[in-house]
Order: sequence, then structure tokens, then C-alpha cells
Amino acid sequence: MNLHLLRIFVAVVESGSFSRAAEALAISQPAVSKAVRELESQLETTLLDRQGRTFQPSEPGQALYTYGRSIFALEREAHETLAAFYGLERGRLTIGASTTIATYWLPPLIADFHRRHPHIEIRLISENTRQIIELLIDCRVDVALVEGPTAEPRVEERPWFSEEMVVIAANHPDPAQDVAGMAQPLTDQVWVVREPGSGSREATEALLHELGTSSPRTIEVGSNEAIVQTVSSGIGLGVVPRICARDQLRLGRVRQVDLGKPSIRRQLYRVRLPHRTVSQAAIAFEALLAQKADQA
Repeated sequence: MNLHLLRIFVAVVESGSFSRAAEALAISQPAVSKAVRELESQLETTLLDRQGRTFQPSEPGQALYTYGRSIFALEREAHETLAAFYGLERGRLTIGASTTIATYWLPPLIADFHRRHPHIEIRLISENTRQIIELLIDCRVDVALVEGPTAEPRVEERPWFSEEMVVIAANHPDPAQDVAGMAQPLTDQVWVVREPGSGSREATEALLHELGTSSPRTIEVGSNEAIVQTVSSGIGLGVVPRICARDQLRLGRVRQVDLGKPSIRRQLYRVRLPHRTVSQAAIAFEALLAQKADQA
């Protein structure tokens, strides 16, 4: 099998578009289309079920895509193994982190790492927990940090440190309109939540289950910052890390809802692939993460 053609096919499936695959691979769209047709011809099977301008992988196409991902993950791992011999004088460090970790907890650590190792090129990828795990499995990140445990058997989780979560509501000047004044039970409120796959979404669902509701009214948004802003506009309740609501709490635009119970905490995790060779840059950054955990 021609690995060049396979690489193009994997890129097409991952991007869901011939044009986006061409852009990612820095080749023309006709070249991408020709490569997929040639691969189908070589394998004597249809890999993409085309419907007008859209397509879906066929059953053999999906199987080939899965094998292709594994092949190119091994290729990246081989490059990383060789790169590990260069030490910390040069190289690249790609960090994948859930959005809250990437936005609030990692920036000072990345700045510290850069001061110590200025010749290492650093890239930070911020996605939700589920997407970070996929990037780690594909060997696209060197260090991975996520919010909450995962059910992925291919990875190994190690606790990093825990952060406080708070339930927030709009801080209405009129107490009669203040949802935190318990005019309605918490279970009857609208809850502003993150998308499935987010650690914050899982924390919210765990709290709602504890409160005795399984089908709350929800508004789904794409970030914890969006939860805070939506709630401050007077819509419902939200569960976010305290660090995300810190400024709005200080300004009095939102308030913390007292649940009459101990504070809500969630565990943050460092995640790795067992048996994968770790670069010297990744080892050095992991040491900074350990220092942060000791200070928390």
C-alpha cells in the first residue's frame, strides 16, 4: 500500500473536506481527489460514499482510516524517540490541555519553562477533555492534562491537583429576582452547561444527579467564560471553576450560590500513554507540573 496515498486519505477523513485536507497538506485539491481515487483503484474498493459535495467513509474506508491513524501515530512516536536524544538544546514541546487548564493554570508554567529552556519551541493546544485524549492517543501531544477522570483504557491517569468549583447565579439588585434567594428550587432552574466531553459538563451533571434531577432545562455554550457571561446576564445557574468566575465575583456581577454543603472540588489529571517514549522536554515540563501540584 502506498503510504503517501494513505496519508492523504486519512487527512480527508479527519478534516471532512477535500479542500481542507489539501490546505493542511499544502497540495492542490485536484491532487487530493486524484490520490483518493488512485487508492480506491489500487485497493479495488470504494473508500468514500459520496453524496453530492459531501461524503462519509464506507465500511472498508472507516476500517482503513482506523489503521491509518495507528500507522501515523507510530510514525510520530518513532520521530519522538529519536528526537529525545537531542536533549533540551533544541526541539519542540506540544502540550494538550482541557480549556480551563490551558487558559488559567498553564500560562505561568509555560512562561517559566520558556525562561529555563528558551530554544524549545512550545505549542499549546486547548480542547475539551475528550478531544485531548484523542490527540494523545494519536501522539499529537507530548504532555496532556485533563479535567476529571476518563474511561479510556489506552491511557494512564495520574492526579495533578484539585480545583474548587462553584455554582453561580446573576447578582440581581432585586432579591425577589435573585435565583440564589431560592425563589425556585435549584432543580427547577435553567442550567448553563458546557458541551458533552467537557470536564465542566461532567461536574455539572454529577451535581444535578446529587440534587435529584436527571432532566434539567439547559443552555449549552462552548466555554466556561461563556457560562459566566450568560449567567451574569440573568439566565439560570452555572457550575464553573472558581478561577473562571473570579473576576465577575469580585465585580459583583455574579454571586456564589450557597448549597449548604462542603465545597465542590474536581481532580485535574496528567494523562500519558504507557510505554511511549517521553522526550527530555516533556520530562522537564512534567517536573514543573509536579512542583505546581506540591505547592497547591
